[in-house]
Amino acid sequence: MKTPFPDPETVPVLKDGEIRTCLDLLLDESVGASEKAAFLDALHRRGETAAELAGFASCLLGKAVRPVISHENCGPLLELCGTGGDRAGYLNISTAAMFVAAGAGACVVKHGNRAFSSKCGSADVLEELGVSLHLDPRWAGDVLREAGCVFLLAGDYHPALAALSSIRRGMAAEGKLTVFNLLGPLLNPAHPEVQLTGIYRPEMLPVYAEAIRLLGRKKAWAVHGEGMGDSGGVDELSILGSSTIHEITTGAESLVFSIQPEDAGLNTADNDSALVGGDARTNAARIVSILGGHEESSATDMILLNAGAALHLAGMGTSLAESVSLASESLRAGKAFRALESLRKASGVATVAS
Repeated sequence: MKTPFPDPETVPVLKDGEIRTCLDLLLDESVGASEKAAFLDALHRRGETAAELAGFASCLLGKAVRPVISHENCGPLLELCGTGGDRAGYLNISTAAMFVAAGAGACVVKHGNRAFSSKCGSADVLEELGVSLHLDPRWAGDVLREAGCVFLLAGDYHPALAALSSIRRGMAAEGKLTVFNLLGPLLNPAHPEVQLTGIYRPEMLPVYAEAIRLLGRKKAWAVHGEGMGDSGGVDELSILGSSTIHEITTGAESLVFSIQPEDAGLNTADNDSALVGGDARTNAARIVSILGGHEESSATDMILLNAGAALHLAGMGTSLAESVSLASESLRAGKAFRALESLRKASGVATVAS
């Protein structure tokens, strides 16, 4: 039987109309799961273009539930996240960094999901931390105002993604990644102005940065960090060595540069033993220990590096080193831990009625 999908290995770039058609087919229950998986696998092996990433993201955002978030008394909305897929098995760095950035005064709107290609996704660890995941979209802004951060569970805001979860999990079990492993950070329904996103495939950095630009972010970094051993690197700014950054800014030329931990006033770690995480319970306990000031390790420094970069993008700090100092103060003064406590409390009273 002929597949209803275009062949991504012979079509140079899927155009907007073709992207909409492909998404409709992926959501069509009458189309076989094997056909959907074959298309997603072929597209990913061929390599998604920036226009395709932005096109799929735009189509999904058009179908998304929009949270009610006011910019009153709030700085630029900030997203910090990774694509996942690096298989390094590290602690949930960007999730912990969310609380550090919020404690420093940023307005963090983090969009994420449960794990597909790792042991513990952002939603998994936040749930273990006592954060209620299923917010009423009308109250998302209230939670943000109270805690300085809010988490938007992808399945609640993107019913289309929820419909594809079984196919994605099945492919992940076979070690196959898809366009959706790249799309996640582009699908924040709050449409944040600034964004720090880690990419697990370094060759995708220029493509991803261009996709972010096409979606209208005012300022963003697409980053890939150095890993250890046979690792191809990590979808975070790395404390282990060099990190490559593709920066986009509205009205300016894109920039490509690299940084070392020392550029941010931190020391390069000589191993990644403290960075390795586990299941949701293990990672949650580590995050509480770090935010509570009981653990000082390379994991702490990696959280500070990423939180500092996020603050820098949000205009807090004139240099990366100064922004990391603001992040460090947030941690030392207990502000980051209070942001976690505030999110626990605020999310608990803003959940969807059962």
